[in-house]
Amino acid sequence: MYKCSAKASLVLDQVRSRCQSDTQTNNKWTGRSGHYMYIMGRENADGKATGVVHKFADDGSHKLCGSFKIMSDGIIVRFTGLSKADWNHFMNSAEAEYKAKYEAATTEPKVEQKVAV
Repeated sequence: MYKCSAKASLVLDQVRSRCQSDTQTNNKWTGRSGHYMYIMGRENADGKATGVVHKFADDGSHKLCGSFKIMSDGIIVRFTGLSKADWNHFMNSAEAEYKAKYEAATTEPKVEQKVAV
């Protein structure tokens, strides 16, 4: 399993769900100007998710056309083949899921302390 920060992982989950809806695979999608595939790169110590993007040709072959970088805070810096609207949707959905999943679990209800006199 690829290791990256929780927020970057949630953004990648959003990208994977887009790929599932487009092509029923985990790493291929249909963009404005063709069909694309992403390939994860090496793991980064700082929690970034990085990799390359390939574009499919009409004959079924594919060729490197760009790359992607998702920062550890869940911000997409670069993702070739996806529109800015997709970026914003993925980042917003991942942020909402992060808040629901992680921040709700860390907040404890406040209990009044009773002091005996």
